[in-house]
Amino acid sequence: MSRILRALEAFAVGDAMGMVTEFMTRRQISTRFDFVSDLLEPEHSPIHKNLTKGQITDDTEQVIYLTRLYHEKGNFSQETVKEALCRWEDECDPVAKGYIGPSTKRAIEAFKNRQDFESLGTTSGAPMRVLAPVLCNLDKSEKHLVEAIRNCTVPTHNTNLALEASLAVGFAYYYAARGLNADGIAEAAIRGSKVCEKLTCAEFVGPSAGERLAAIKGLIGGQHPDDFLDRLYYVFGTTMEAVDVAVAAIAIGLFCRDDVWLAIRMGASIGGDTDTIAAIAGALSSLQGDANNIPHFITQRVLKANEDLDLEKHARYIEKMSDIDD
Repeated sequence: MSRILRALEAFAVGDAMGMVTEFMTRRQISTRFDFVSDLLEPEHSPIHKNLTKGQITDDTEQVIYLTRLYHEKGNFSQETVKEALCRWEDECDPVAKGYIGPSTKRAIEAFKNRQDFESLGTTSGAPMRVLAPVLCNLDKSEKHLVEAIRNCTVPTHNTNLALEASLAVGFAYYYAARGLNADGIAEAAIRGSKVCEKLTCAEFVGPSAGERLAAIKGLIGGQHPDDFLDRLYYVFGTTMEAVDVAVAAIAIGLFCRDDVWLAIRMGASIGGDTDTIAAIAGALSSLQGDANNIPHFITQRVLKANEDLDLEKHARYIEKMSDIDD
């Protein structure tokens, strides 16, 4: 199995695993499920009771649509991103399913009406989808990477808070795939977040993803997973804000290193924006190793629950766009 396909599978499984616990508190998850170690029934979800067991959400769907359009258009422009998001909204009906983010929803409405619109989102809708431009640019320079991540982010989240979070996640993915160890990946994510200072976007008051990662870096390792999750949740937060999601997901991915299944379970167990955190953490962990240790039956359940997903086809799209020799 190629590195690209492994990362896509880990992302999709993380999304599906965290779907049910999304917006539950840390205490609610611990009380009801202890530590999430299987796909849960959506009847337990506070917001996704209408979905099916193992179903993915907007996180994976947007990554898939972006991958498809990048391959079709042969570029990583903002117009390609806008078209991908419009197609996704038309074909997947995320409004009816209840999982479209507010910033993305407003932006897509403006795209369709051809309105001159600047979306000032600060939420996790930005970093959740950067896996697509990163995987498609693993063989490109850091300069190309930054431009692709920026173009993927600003159509819906043109703020310093969202862009910094996207760059932190993107650099973590990119350098994990290049074989850096956990310390090196953390430093790369921090450095990536600082790139935002050189880019033009609306500036909002808020915490820095890079500074948070610098504070957390020394805490990674040597703790029980539950203790580490408590520190992330109660001290740094796991709300829908891009900075919270990016930092929690990167921290879990680095804590678990190449233990993909642990990263996904921790992401689904932490509370807050669990589907996005588990998806990013799972993909980051996957990129640090040579194999996924996700139980085969879990992956198969997710693929069966989402019959149109076809991750192998989208992995081939990505591989055709690059010179990756996996």
